[in-house]
Amino acid sequence: MPIHDLGYRAWQGTLVPELGRFLAIAVTGVRLAWRNRWLRRIVCMAWLPAVYLSVVVLLYEQWLAQGGGKLVPTGMLSNFLLVGERHADWSFFLWVFFRYPQGLLMVVVVGMIAPPLVSQDVRTRAFLLYFSRPITRLEYLLGKTSVVGGYLLAITAAPGLLMYLAALLLSSDLGAIGQTWDLPLRIVAASLVLVLPTTALALCFSSLTSDTRYATFAWFAVWAVGWITYALLVTSVGATASEHWELVSLYHSLGRVERWVFGLERGDFITRVLPAAVELAVLTVVSLAVLVRRISSPMRI
Repeated sequence: MPIHDLGYRAWQGTLVPELGRFLAIAVTGVRLAWRNRWLRRIVCMAWLPAVYLSVVVLLYEQWLAQGGGKLVPTGMLSNFLLVGERHADWSFFLWVFFRYPQGLLMVVVVGMIAPPLVSQDVRTRAFLLYFSRPITRLEYLLGKTSVVGGYLLAITAAPGLLMYLAALLLSSDLGAIGQTWDLPLRIVAASLVLVLPTTALALCFSSLTSDTRYATFAWFAVWAVGWITYALLVTSVGATASEHWELVSLYHSLGRVERWVFGLERGDFITRVLPAAVELAVLTVVSLAVLVRRISSPMRI
């Protein structure tokens, strides 16, 4: 090559719009996380509860088609639904899906993905590479949160919407669409309730240390300590006062707000739902504030 050909040249490839620059970070993070064999297994396993609950919906629709009337449910069902009313019952099935299998799998999935996302950049000084390019702090933040949020939506909103579609196909009543048209919106809203605070908290822990092990321990400790504390308090004061202690457990606060999103909360909103909603909102804002400060620290002179 002649020496006079050296120097800057025009880029011949496809330029990425500025609004999509964070996708480079997100796609890379998703691909790196997907290399984990156990993560692939857990994500695939996360779709199985939707299949099982679809079978439950099929049996329910068959019972409804055979003239199943309204019954007075007992036990756990008496707190959430009136058997025989399609909208309430489908909402209950979806809430169970979000509350139990997906709620527990969420803790595991985030614990496998989020801890190294920022902590490795802190340890390897990768910030010097990121911010030497035309990437802003917001784009870096969007890229990292998109990795965790993308996986969470893949195990919550995606199978939830598929479960709703399967319920429509399995229903023998053409009026099911008119009765349950708002459930897809509730599924998306419940997914956001789950994704936003958990993603912000996990990345906040990741940004506070350069050792991934500490971030992983902090993440699982929050859930374990909160759950155990709630169980001990309920055992000591009795089950009748259990709702007053839900704020000590992030898992139970999420369940309370998700129950309200699906329209299953019969109590007063201000006393039963608002405290949990405020707790999740404050947790999200504080975690994002700490995360932004930690991301900005390498750029300070």
